[in-house]
Amino acid sequence: MDIHQIQYLITIVDNGFNLTKSARILNVSQPALSKLISEIEDTEGIQIFIRGKGRITGLTPLGEDLIRHGRQVSSDYDDMMKSMRDKATLKRGTVKVGIAPVIISTVFNRAIPKFIQENPDIDLQIVEKGAYELQKMLILQEIDLAVLVSPATFPSIQEHVIYKDSVAVWFNQNHRFHERKGPIPIDEIGKERIVTLDDSFMVTYQVKKKFSQRGITPDFFFQTSSWDLILNMCQEMENTVGIVAAPIGENYSGDIEHRDFEPYFPWDISLCNLGDVYPNNLVRYTQKWIANYFKKLNSNEEEFIEKP
Repeated sequence: MDIHQIQYLITIVDNGFNLTKSARILNVSQPALSKLISEIEDTEGIQIFIRGKGRITGLTPLGEDLIRHGRQVSSDYDDMMKSMRDKATLKRGTVKVGIAPVIISTVFNRAIPKFIQENPDIDLQIVEKGAYELQKMLILQEIDLAVLVSPATFPSIQEHVIYKDSVAVWFNQNHRFHERKGPIPIDEIGKERIVTLDDSFMVTYQVKKKFSQRGITPDFFFQTSSWDLILNMCQEMENTVGIVAAPIGENYSGDIEHRDFEPYFPWDISLCNLGDVYPNNLVRYTQKWIANYFKKLNSNEEEFIEKP
């Protein structure tokens, strides 16, 4: 029985033997969790849980002893890992940060070069993937940090919002929205031919959800991973609108306009870590550096960055 199996059993006990809730916290399926319990009991030749009417209702005396000792083992393991990571070199090593491509080009285009210049001994590895893929990689601990459009969809992921803006509707000067002042009602946007990012992007998931909640079935006639293609299409096609985050247009040289949604559609960017994993000093330093960089950017005030 390994440490992770012990921690899974402790989670089940701490959540009142509710496998559905425990599976959600552990980010596994309920059938997989049930199978894990059976495999542990079969392999060790023991019965850990009391069952009644197909449900787990409590612990056997042996199970109570196992959980009592397991809590101590788990605590000792956590202390060992924390001590080991605290002794690691603070500003030398590799950090893997997952960032969605659109966020890199609009929000992190200056932050990344500055980090590299200030921290030459840190090997900053950027992983460019969509939001869903990055969340999975974070949970599997294949990356140390993730930068995502908020909110994250997995409860075990902790978020710290570092940047705020809005999602906008884009169009050319011949479009009917050109004559409107102020934000465009979402019901009106839903009447248009829409070009937007593909379904791997969190913004697309969010905008489709907003339309669905209002009973609107818009015409998403084209989706792509290329934000500049979206804006080019809006510039060339007067019967088309684009939906992308407002800051993206700062990198576009064409003649195109945008308005906010009504109601307001936020585009908040979060720096994320896995909540139940204690990060090493290098990861914590990187996390602190990024948070302070954007805090300083937003407030124009000098902020303290953690030193070794």
